[in-house]
Amino acid sequence: MKTKITTFFIVLMSVGLSISAQQIQEENITYNKKSVPAVSILIPDLDIVTIQAALDSYMSNQGLKRTKMGSFNAYFNQVCPKIGEANYDMYTTVLSKGKRKDQKTYAYFLLAKGNENFVNSSSSPAEIANVKVFLSEFLAYTKEFAVEQNISQTKEAIKKLEKEHKSLNKKQEKYQKTINKTNKKKEKTDKEAGKVAAELQKMQALLKQLESQLKK
Repeated sequence: MKTKITTFFIVLMSVGLSISAQQIQEENITYNKKSVPAVSILIPDLDIVTIQAALDSYMSNQGLKRTKMGSFNAYFNQVCPKIGEANYDMYTTVLSKGKRKDQKTYAYFLLAKGNENFVNSSSSPAEIANVKVFLSEFLAYTKEFAVEQNISQTKEAIKKLEKEHKSLNKKQEKYQKTINKTNKKKEKTDKEAGKVAAELQKMQALLKQLESQLKK
């Protein structure tokens, strides 16, 4: 029984490693009109705007300050303990690939040791291994970030609806006061109209009585 459980656990670990290998990969990307090495990770089920916002937030949480460089965010001459102890130039971007129906979105991380001296797993194996772990953690962070974004947006929507509801309630109260005031006026007018109608009937009856006396 223990052998079967152990075998099953090893199979699950192998599947997990296989999925991670498919999600994270080393490839070349164009930066500043040059093909340079990068590490990418597939981010499923989220739109490119949310992923970019999550990546910006994730890097900021590491205490890193960005500089906008076209479609890239650059973090020049800074230490990221999760990558290594030295100062690095780090670059991030988010890109979508494929046709619209089958489009997939990836987050990219580029690591350089100054002056656009980009490194890969051959030249800096330890640092690139850390970058891959870093991106794996970022993938988990995107799910939490997306939920927090949805919560924030839902709260904003509720706040807006509450404000609108309060405004409509005030209008309802105002209209109800007008209706109540009008109803009171109508009730008073109805009573007056009833009295006048009764007096009219009385006078019409009197007129007939008087006219009948002339005919005699």
